[in-house]
Amino acid sequence: MRNIIELIKKDLMRFVKDKTAMLLTFLVPAVLIIIFGNIFGGSSGERGKAEVIFVNNSDSEIAKLIEDKLDSSSSIKLIKKYRVEGTDSIVDFTEEKAIEFVKTGKISAAVVLPEDFLSDTSVAMNIKFYYDPRNEIESSIIQAGIQKTIFSELPQIFPSLLSRQANDYLGKEKGDKFRTDMAGVVSNYFDIPKDSVLSATNPDVKSSNLLEGSSDSSSESFIDNLIKFDSVQLVGKEHKNPQVTRIVGGWAIMFLLFTLSAIATSLFEEKQEGTLKRLLCMPVTRTQILLSKYFFSLLMGIVQLMVLFIFSWAIFDVDIFSNFFNLMIVIIISASAAVSFGMIITSHATSLSQANGIATLLILVMSAVGGSWFPIFLFPDWLQVVAKFTLTYWSVEAFQQILWRQAELSAVTFNLFILILISIVFNFYAIARFNRGKIF
Repeated sequence: MRNIIELIKKDLMRFVKDKTAMLLTFLVPAVLIIIFGNIFGGSSGERGKAEVIFVNNSDSEIAKLIEDKLDSSSSIKLIKKYRVEGTDSIVDFTEEKAIEFVKTGKISAAVVLPEDFLSDTSVAMNIKFYYDPRNEIESSIIQAGIQKTIFSELPQIFPSLLSRQANDYLGKEKGDKFRTDMAGVVSNYFDIPKDSVLSATNPDVKSSNLLEGSSDSSSESFIDNLIKFDSVQLVGKEHKNPQVTRIVGGWAIMFLLFTLSAIATSLFEEKQEGTLKRLLCMPVTRTQILLSKYFFSLLMGIVQLMVLFIFSWAIFDVDIFSNFFNLMIVIIISASAAVSFGMIITSHATSLSQANGIATLLILVMSAVGGSWFPIFLFPDWLQVVAKFTLTYWSVEAFQQILWRQAELSAVTFNLFILILISIVFNFYAIARFNRGKIF
């Protein structure tokens, strides 16, 4: 038994000395737990809100009440104003401007309460919902949040709307009979005075007085089909497989980072094999060695992304050819940024195992935070800010614009600028360290 204990101590000492093993064993799970915890609520229960443009064209008191309740929602953030491009003017959104913002990818959804939202003769509340389902979760949260707000905060208006709808479908005479019979059934089974039910379901009450109606337990039984939620999908209807089209870019950049980091850090393998020492004895400079590794990695990255997207087209009908030229530019620049990431890891690591450990940690964190795994709107505000410091965020957003929205290159100019900047800065730094002998 004593020998076994000594052997355990030996393994423990080796583990403590192996910084890479400790990194993968403790730090990676801890960081991912923090990220997942913030996505699904965390200890404080706070998470990001889904942003939605809100336009209220109705002068109804009920419309104003709905707006006030949505303003205090825990899942939705209303955007009511925008800055006019090229000026400092901030103006209210119109329905037309809201549609433009959704179509151009500046926001995922817009809710409009039209002038005829609710009148004295309305049989339902009219709500327009314009959306871009590039993020299906976000669209569902917005619709559910609006419906929950209306159902929970305004139950007293539904019985009257139900009676108006009955009159509209059945005619005035049969509608009145339906209301009387319904009041009798509710009174009989729920022990509610019949007159109270008849008063609550009065179809002739004016819309301005609906908020003054009584609310009781019977109201919740009459809410189906009383909200006309007019959903209009503005983008992505032509995609044969929208689910894969939305996510393929995120997964592509994550696998690319793993592959290119492994190629970049293969310099350590060449050192162990003696290849690097022989190269340095030849008439080649350190910069040429590093640049050759860079361009080889870049070529492999472009090929890998192309193969992945071709498979997506062949198997899942993802449309990669309608916007192929712009897709190729995003592929090349994303691959360039990914290679520079591998170079920066190589420039700081002291061994192959250390390089692999650091790369694994950073790639998993960047993929989780940068949008490869989850929509970033699910994150708390501070984590959404952190996401913009990852190269995955800019690549994923660019791929979504090109593949999902079939956008022009101008729509992703800023994304490409950030990725090019990352490539230049990281590569310049890695070359500088390599020339000073800081790597080998």
